[in-house]
Parts: sequence; C-alpha cells; structure tokens
Amino acid sequence: MKLLKSYYPFLDCKIISDKLICIGKTKPSDLSVEYTFKLIYDGVTVPRVYIVSPQVEYNDDIHIYPEEKNLCLYHPLVDNFIWNYKKDHIYDTILPWTLEWFVYYELYLISGKWEHPFIPHTTNKSID
Repeated sequence: MKLLKSYYPFLDCKIISDKLICIGKTKPSDLSVEYTFKLIYDGVTVPRVYIVSPQVEYNDDIHIYPEEKNLCLYHPLVDNFIWNYKKDHIYDTILPWTLEWFVYYELYLISGKWEHPFIPHTTNKSID
C-alpha cells in the first residue's frame, strides 16, 4: 500500500477484510471524461480492476472480462506474464496497465477498434 501511494498519490487505499482496496481516478486526455476505478487485491491472486464510473457496457470488442466485468490488462501467453505475488508488484504492473487501458478505451471510442494487441474473449457462440 505504501509503494502504491508513493507512486500514485491520487489513490485512496484501505485494507478491508484482508483485501487492499484502492479507488482511483484517471482522465486520459483533456477531451475525455474522468473515470473512477477500483482495484481489489487479496495479496495472492491476480489483482482485479473494475470501472466504477461512468458505466461502461461490456461488448466483445473491448477488453473487459464478460463474467466479472473487470479489466483485461494482459494475456499470460501473449504478454509472457503470469502474476506471482512473491515477485510482482501492483505499482509497476497492474496500475500502469490500468491507466493505459483507459487510453486504449478512449481510442476505441474514437476508432471503434481496440488499438492494442489482444486475444479476443468473445461471448458470442460461432454459428456453423
């Protein structure tokens, strides 16, 4: 928590029920809206980040997991990264990737295309 606050003083972080919960705001550009997000981390499993406001509807083109509606920040195989609580830190992985996600989301709103390399996670079933 101290590292996060030292690198990202705009975060409001607390420990609640043995989980780190941080609320942050980002505005990727002067023309974008301000987004509020929540990061939840239990100290072991992959930290999860959710958009609090404004509401962003899931669709297969943006990188949000369909089940929990948390942000998809990396792909273990493509990005050669698997979260390891013993060596990985939120301040130099999850948080910068979260801020970057909002930049790509703003670009998506302009172009209609996710501009960052990705692996699709579609919810639509293919028709034979």
